[in-house]
Formats: sequence, C-alpha cells, structure tokens
Amino acid sequence: MTQYPNPRRWAADCMVAILLLSFAGCSEVGRNLPPPGETYALTQAAVTRSDYRLQAGDRLNIKFPYHTKHNQELPIRPDGKITLEPTGEIIAEGLTPLELEDLIKQRSSRVLKNPEVVVIVTQIGDRRAFVGGEVGRPGFVAVQEGMTPLQAVLAAGGFKDTARKDSVLYIARGATGAYQASRVDLDAVVRNGVAETVRLTGSDVVYVPATRIANLDTFVDQYIRKVMPVDSRAGATAPIPIP
Repeated sequence: MTQYPNPRRWAADCMVAILLLSFAGCSEVGRNLPPPGETYALTQAAVTRSDYRLQAGDRLNIKFPYHTKHNQELPIRPDGKITLEPTGEIIAEGLTPLELEDLIKQRSSRVLKNPEVVVIVTQIGDRRAFVGGEVGRPGFVAVQEGMTPLQAVLAAGGFKDTARKDSVLYIARGATGAYQASRVDLDAVVRNGVAETVRLTGSDVVYVPATRIANLDTFVDQYIRKVMPVDSRAGATAPIPIP
C-alpha cells in the first residue's frame, strides 16, 4: 500500500490556505468566492497525462531513453519530493507529469548530454479529504470516486446540531495548482434534495461552521489551534499559491 502524505504537513497547507482566504475576505471568510460550479469545473477535468497533478504517494516510473542506467521507479515522498541521481532532490507534488519531465530535463542537463525524460504514473496514491468544524468526528476521510461534500460530512459523523449547513466552506486545489474556494449550501441538499455539483478529488477541505466566520482570531484559536491535527506554528511560511 502506498504511503499517504504526512497529515501534519498537509493540514498545515490547508491551514495557510484558509487563513489567506480569510484575509482576502476581509471580515468574513469566503466573501466574493466563486460559486461551487466553477470550483467543480477546475477540479473535475478529465484525468489525462497533461493535466493530472501529482500528489505525495503517487508512484512514478522515470525513464531516460538515452541514459537508461538512470531509469528509476519510486514514490513521491510525503514531503512531495523525489530524489534522482542526475538531478538531486526535486519537488514533484503539484506538477503535471509533463511539467516534471521538463524539470528533470532541465536539472539533469547539467550532468547528461541532451537528456530525454519520460514520466509515467504507475500507481495513484491514497486520496483523503479533511472534514472539520461542526461535524461528529472531525478528521480525514477516504475519498471515494464521485464523493460529494455531504457524503464526506456523513463519513465524518454527520452534522452537529450547531452546524450551519447553508454555509459550508469547500477548498480544493484547482487545475493550476492554486487553491480555489466556494460556499456550498448543504441545507438545500438535505432539505430539498438539490443535487450536489461538487465532487471531491483528494486533498480537499470541507469546513462546517457554526456561524459565518466573522472574527479571524477566534477562528484561528477555535479551529486551527484546537481542532486541526497540526501545530499552530506549522506551515506559517509554506509556499502555497492562492489566487
């Protein structure tokens, strides 16, 4: 079984994403965010070699057609990196296979003459999402094919009586590698059977608030420091692209 990314590191990334989105929304997280349909379109494109973005736990077969002694099959480590003899350490997580090919070519050209590189994803790592806030069991849930935010909440123990179901915050990494966020009205789904358009892809965050988040300090104290399984100091300088 492939090893899933270090939960502490991943949760730290999520923490920074949420905090930056909070600042972007001034006094309220999620103000002026794109609708769920736009986020869905960004995260649900057909998985192809040109647009699939690598994640920790994926297993790669890296071939050098003209320098075969450097061929290597290896997983992306929990820190998102791989190490190859011609290149040294490379951050692979978040890149497409083609982007990784170009990066390996560039780095290996220092020691190899006119290198050609082929990157093949031989195994997809486990996919999990973090569900937090007013749910029964905050934490990571396994992402199944086609899983919706409501299904993720149910897998995390369902809504608490204090949950604000009409203002669920959904954060996902889009096709460019940047985080996108939107509010999802799960109250309409539960009460009226409105169809969900969002599908989780892994490394997503579903946060169920008790009320709309108006005070950043309170949010950080009550959610980030006390609920998410990560040291509140971690990830403060993590380089996460936020549009």
